[in-house]
Amino acid sequence: MWFIGIGGYMQHRFITTVLGTLKPNLLQSLAQVSREIGASWETSKVIKLDGQFVAMMRVMIDVDKEAALKQALEQQFSQLTFVYAEYEHDSVRLSQECKLTLDCNDRSGLTHDMNQILADLEVSVDHQECYRVQVTSLGKTVYSAKLTLRLPENVTIALLISQLETLSDNIRIEVN
Repeated sequence: MWFIGIGGYMQHRFITTVLGTLKPNLLQSLAQVSREIGASWETSKVIKLDGQFVAMMRVMIDVDKEAALKQALEQQFSQLTFVYAEYEHDSVRLSQECKLTLDCNDRSGLTHDMNQILADLEVSVDHQECYRVQVTSLGKTVYSAKLTLRLPENVTIALLISQLETLSDNIRIEVN
């Protein structure tokens, strides 16, 4: 997304995704390099798992400094992978946030099927954590997902729940 910023400079917003092995002060170092070149992170999310991380940042920078920023990040942090995407504001109008927990018997493809339902409804996933736990007293593996979602204006919580209930005969969905 391009626009005229403060001072009359043409600025660009884009999404940067960075992934790799997490080391001490790595995120602070990425932010410092970004600031030194004139970029700001308008928002960011970081996920850490088993010594690895993925971070997504919405970056704003003067157009004439964007290439220098990308080059500096990739050179100074060559052990990381960087992916860039255009920022598309308001591509889908979202009406409400919904937090829910879903529990059911586990099966192959469950996360895929759940994500397909969310995609078909154009639901935006702000946060998703999925767990599989062996319950020896039941002799089964239980699947649990904690989700923070943003629903499009045409999708009600009742519709969302009815679609998610098709995932399993023995499913419990709690809206927080």
